[in-house]
Amino acid sequence: MTLRKILVLDGVTAVCRFRDDGVLMAAEGELSQDLMERLAKFAQWYRRMVSSNTDVFSLFSQMRGWSPSQGWIVQGEKMTVCSAGNMVCMFENAQGSLNEIMQALGEAAHE
Repeated sequence: MTLRKILVLDGVTAVCRFRDDGVLMAAEGELSQDLMERLAKFAQWYRRMVSSNTDVFSLFSQMRGWSPSQGWIVQGEKMTVCSAGNMVCMFENAQGSLNEIMQALGEAAHE
């Protein structure tokens, strides 16, 4: 799935693909190049933090299936940033469908 296919989903304002070191590989949307690069770096850093936390949660809960994590979501009052694999997306809460967007990100991350 290309970035543009995600960008056309309701509410999506930006979508990026990034490398494991956080370098921006491709981006589409309304953000400036500088903000796209920051979004990619943030997503890479946050993915690492979530991965560590899910490992700890698995250890303490003794529940299987939490690690590796399948993605993460940070939801604010008006906007949400979410990620799966090496894909990250920003969308407007009032317009976007979190389930639809996370599914599209997951599919794109595995291409």
